[in-house]
This record gives sequence, structure tokens and C-alpha cells, in this order.
Amino acid sequence: MANILLVDADAQLREWCRMHLGTQGHTVKALQDSRQAFEVLRGDQAPDLALLSTSLDAGSAWALTAAIRSNQRTAATPILFLVPEGDQAALAQAGAIDADGILVKPFGRPALIEAVETRLGLRSLGGTERANFRNALTTDSWSPPPGSSAVLMETKSASVLVVVLRNLVSLARSLRGRSLDALLQRFLNEARDAITTQGGWVVRMDATGLLALFENSPHEERSHASHAIEAALLVVLATRRVKRWAETTLSEASTPNLSVGCGVHSGDVVVARLSMGGQLTPSIAGQTVDVANRLNGRAKGLGWSVAVSETSALLAESRFEFRRRATLTDTDHDVTIPIVEAAGFNPASALPGELPVMAEVREAMLANTVMARLAGDVDPYTADQTVVINAASIVDRIMPKLPDRRIARRLGQGEQVTTYMTLHVPSDREEAVKTVQLAQVSPEFVEGYLDIYRRIENIGQRNVVSIYEIGRTNDIVFVATEWLSGSSLADMIRKKMSIGVALNQLVQMCLALDSIHDLGLYHGALRAEHFLLRDERVIVLTDFNASARVYALLSEPDEAEQSPEEQLAAGVRADLRALGLILLAMLTHDATLAESALAGNVAVASLREASRLPLQLSPLQPCLDGLLGVGVGQPFQRAQESLAELVAVKDLWSRPVFSGN
Repeated sequence: MANILLVDADAQLREWCRMHLGTQGHTVKALQDSRQAFEVLRGDQAPDLALLSTSLDAGSAWALTAAIRSNQRTAATPILFLVPEGDQAALAQAGAIDADGILVKPFGRPALIEAVETRLGLRSLGGTERANFRNALTTDSWSPPPGSSAVLMETKSASVLVVVLRNLVSLARSLRGRSLDALLQRFLNEARDAITTQGGWVVRMDATGLLALFENSPHEERSHASHAIEAALLVVLATRRVKRWAETTLSEASTPNLSVGCGVHSGDVVVARLSMGGQLTPSIAGQTVDVANRLNGRAKGLGWSVAVSETSALLAESRFEFRRRATLTDTDHDVTIPIVEAAGFNPASALPGELPVMAEVREAMLANTVMARLAGDVDPYTADQTVVINAASIVDRIMPKLPDRRIARRLGQGEQVTTYMTLHVPSDREEAVKTVQLAQVSPEFVEGYLDIYRRIENIGQRNVVSIYEIGRTNDIVFVATEWLSGSSLADMIRKKMSIGVALNQLVQMCLALDSIHDLGLYHGALRAEHFLLRDERVIVLTDFNASARVYALLSEPDEAEQSPEEQLAAGVRADLRALGLILLAMLTHDATLAESALAGNVAVASLREASRLPLQLSPLQPCLDGLLGVGVGQPFQRAQESLAELVAVKDLWSRPVFSGN
């Protein structure tokens, strides 16, 4: 258990590292600048390890390194440099100082723990040696700042995973005490490794199972729900591997199978960390934890292995395959929660080398699910708190019947329109299907809604989403479009993009809008998230704000209102202004102003001032002003005017503006 000095300007990263290193028994002094770090280094106690961010301003990281190495007390202190991905200059300088002391951002919990323990010399030691080494490192811990509490509590958005060994009683009856102990130790170690590999930390572990918390790592793309569900699947796989180990290691003639159940739920979690003997002891509580516990009991009654709340499933996106659906009624809190069965990984999301593991997980899930349907140990408290209702009728009510299609999961829920991800069985094609319940809308709304998509259906423009089918059943009308699993333009803006890429995306957005406007249609509430990527070059408009447009057409006529031609012109102008705000966000890497302006919270004068581009981007100012309508010239009335402005500057940036068009 070491004393660690962490210096990084990112408050979120500091807190995240402090918590995860604290769960390993380390004491972390987390500071935001070099001035505070110099004061700590002047103290009587030297840290056992220094984590220094190379992003500190004015080269402070290198000054701190020099101070550590030049001081006789700290000269032997190992240093771990935190280097941002892509910062080649910092990477080269850190490598010149200590090639083994580099951790590249962003990183997850496993990488952090391994790097820290490697620098402390723990990775190369056995269990007894490691304990002796840690004991040798243990000194008087840093005292908490004056006035600080020994109990740290906070509420954060996270995912909770509950793993329960369902047939513990049966195992105890079948095995001798020593064999049972060895089997449980092996299972818990394997399950813990599956959780920590996915960046979770184990809050509680005993013979009945584990409780784990997953939160978003700083600057990581995948959600905590995705990591929690993947950990659950890997825990089920671990039981299969433990069974094989037991058959070859234990002396019993026959070793029973292990049956596990998992529940995953996402929401607000109360995290309490108590300082005991210089170490942080974490615990979690709240309704999210209660629901995750009861999900396992509900899954047992349904014959499932892994039960996931719909909240977690939506956060996890397309990484997993979800099958049956049901609900959980929590009588303590008087709520009904939609839940789904996690059946395995979606093979389409496989990274290189993952397919064999995905196939093994699928086999383990099938075997464990068979056991879930058998009579076994039951937690009476959990079963008593979960009210079983007629799940089949609920599934039939909330999931429509679509011709030739199998619904994978719900993507979104609007006031009148619900969107699902489906598989078109005859062609084995993934689709996004928008559905409207006929009983909830008027016939005029239905015809207006379908008319918009019939006009778009034959547009034949690659930057507009392809429409496969427009259909009707006795209960619903539906529109089946291509399924785009790539990231959105909003994601690209958050990650930052080069000027050439930004202009290339602008050109494609202009082409998409022009084709829509030529049909006499407009969006009216355009956002960056309405554009998705078909591949790394092609950006696609996937949303047309059809419901709002239909309601506008069906509204009562008013003599003071604009004519249809004037409404179209105003709608086109609104789309172009939104396009200008998206361009501004792409150029400045800041979507805050764009979102505020779209919401009507920014005055024209403020927008005119905020949209002034720096000198190196001044050739783009006329295009931006024309889209926003805030410059000295006339505002653009067609997206083609923006394309004309871009032609004049297409040779100024490294990536061709019209690449791929």
C-alpha cells in the first residue's frame, strides 16, 4: 500500500484515479498544478510513486521531474508520465527520461492498476513477496487536509452489476469442504478478473457472489453500462472455465455445474468511502443497487442468465444481442421497469481476435440458461420483493409485429413515433424501423407522415438515409430505413476534427439539405446528432423531423400566418442557420454555443460576435456569415451558395474539400 503523488489539471481524471487506486489500498495525493506538488516534495515524506501529467502548462511536468531526480530523498522515486494520445513531442521526451514509465491517455482501470503496480515492483513478485514488499512500503499515511471528513460520500451516474451463485446449497451438498472452498475461490477470482478487466471495481465479494460498480473512465467512448454487461457475459464464461478446471483438478468423481445469475442496472449510485487505517473502504447504496439485486431474482423466474434494465441496454448501444423482454415491478418504490435478456455479443461489433471469445460466450450462455430453468437455490427475500406479472402480454403490447422482421431492441421513443433496430429476415439486413400506432393518431397525420417518406424514398442521394420499405399493418404504419451503426457528427465534433475534414462534412451536409429542400421539405430543428456516418467518409442525414412538420401542416389556418411558400423559405433559412452553427462547432471544437443558439438562448448580436473566426480561418468567414445570416452580406437562401463559397477555398487545407464526392 503505497503513497502516490498525482499531478494532473483534469479534475475528473484526478478523482477517478484517486478512487480506483484507493480501492487497491494506495493513498493518493491528487493535485492540480506543479506549485502544490513542489510544496509536497519539500515535505518530510517522499512519495512512493509520482504520476505526472505532461499536459501541465509551461513545461511543469519536466520541472517536477528535475526536482524529483535532483533531490536526494526522492531521486529513487519511480515516475509514471501520463501522456495524451497523439502528443508525439511529450511521448518522445517522456521516453527519453524513462521509457518504461509512460501511460497513454485515455486509459481504463486495468491499464492504470497494472502500470502503477509495475512501477511499484509488485507485478514481478509472488503473493507472499508482494505482501512483504507492500508492508515495506507502508509508512505513515499522509494526513487528510484540515477540516476534511473521514467519510467521503457522493452521488454519481454509474452501472451496478450483481453476480449471484444460484446453486451454492447444491454445491455444498455435493462437495467436501476443501473442494468447495477451492471451487469458490477459483470462481470468485475468475469473476473478479472479468470485472476488473472491464474497468469495474468490486465493492463486495463473498461465497454467494459479487457486487461491482462501473463508471465512465475519463474521455472513454464506451459507456459504463456497456462495460457492465460485457463483464456479466464474461462472468458466465468464467463459470464454464471453472467447471473445466474443477474436473481436472478436484478429486471428486463428478463436479456439479455452476449456475450464476447477473443483474445490470444504470442510474444514480451513492458511493461512500470510509477512511480506515489510512485506506479507503468503498461501499455503494441507493435504488440502482436495489434494482440490480432484484433483477437477478426476476431473471431466475424467467429462466434467464443475465437480466439488464432497458436503461442499461440503451446506453450499451449495439455491442450486445438482446432477446426476450419483460418487466420488473419493484413494490418498495412502486415502479415498473422494462428489462431485457442479454444473450451474448453482437458479432457485427467484433474487434480483431474477438470472434472466438464471442462464440465461447454464446455457448456458455446457452448452458447456463438451461440451468436457470431448473429448480435450484432461491433467495426468498429477493423473490418476495419482486412481483411477477404477465410478461408475455406486456411484451406483445410494447413490441409491435413487423412483417418479415425480428426486433432486436428499441432505439428511441417520441411522442408519436417509436424507432426499433430490427433484422429483416429474408435478406438478413439490419434496419432502423420507425413505427406509428394507428390508434394514437388521426388518419390525416398518418397520410401526412407517410407522404414525407414517400417523397424521400426515391431521392437517390447518398447523403440521405436509404428507405427500404413503407408499410402498414392492422395496428401500425412503419418506415424501414438503413441501419447506420457508426458514430454521429456530434461525436466527431467532441473528438475534434481537422479543417479539411470539417469542410468535407459541410459539403456533404449541403448536398443532403439541397436534395431535401428541392422536394419542398425542410427539417426545422436540425442538430449535429441527426447526421450519422455510413463509413469514415460518408455522412448521412437520418432524421427529417417528420412529426413536427405534419403537425404544422395540420394546424388550424390563420390569416396572419405565412403562405406555404413563405413557410418553406423560412424553414430552409432555419436549416441553413443550423448548418452554420454546426460549422462553427466543427471549426472551434465547441458545441456549447451551437446548442444554445439552436435553443434560442443567444441573441443575434452575441452570435455575430461569437462567430468571428481567427485570422487563419478568415477565408471561411463569408461562408459562415452567409449560413448564419449575421454578416454584412445577404444570408444564403440555398445550400448551393455555401458550396460556391467553399470552391474558392478548397485548396487551402491539406484534405481536399470535395474528397469522395
